[in-house]
Amino acid sequence: MGRFALVVMVLAFGCSKGGGARGAAGTERGDCRTGDNKCDQGLLCLSNLCVRPPAADCKMVSETLASLDLGNYAEPEERAPVVAKYKASCEKTYVSKEEGECLDKARDKWTAGQCAPRLFPEMTAKGTDCKQVSTKIESAMKQMQGMENPQMAQYLETMVRVVGQSCVEDAWPDTVKQCILMQSGGADAMQVCNQQFPPALQSKLQERLQTAMREQMK
Repeated sequence: MGRFALVVMVLAFGCSKGGGARGAAGTERGDCRTGDNKCDQGLLCLSNLCVRPPAADCKMVSETLASLDLGNYAEPEERAPVVAKYKASCEKTYVSKEEGECLDKARDKWTAGQCAPRLFPEMTAKGTDCKQVSTKIESAMKQMQGMENPQMAQYLETMVRVVGQSCVEDAWPDTVKQCILMQSGGADAMQVCNQQFPPALQSKLQERLQTAMREQMK
């Protein structure tokens, strides 16, 4: 057998050994799932292949999140278990480097939750709570003068719908929902709850409302 033929056979054998069957869909080195084109937790879908992105520095992530929970001046013995909790969670959920960089810039827990939602399962909004919030806001707004106008009534209906969607999909913090539900006055009384909204959430809600109103005016 010639030298060239031998080299070709060796290369072919090596490729066949290294090119085994892919893993199950959604798993690492497997195809992305059909339908949602996604992968298991901690993996990214790139060119229809599930791959693991570079990992975050979980020590840095845990320090950042502990500061959001406790502030920067907590005693070491109080801070240590919180840091350990977040570090373990970061490693378990495979927080990526990109998510870690996002978390490092977060200045409140809600914003951090938008970077890596799986780190904060407790922040998932309950639909029942949000329904109550929507009803409360609708009731307060109806007390405002001029709401009997058909056009204003239509705007109110749109606003209540958007607020309900935002509450669920953007996972409003419990402090915001509780503040709204505790108010007994009209819309003016609810202004105090604006202070409970994280700035990023306020911006997102405002964007949702503006988009909905533009659609309604077409």
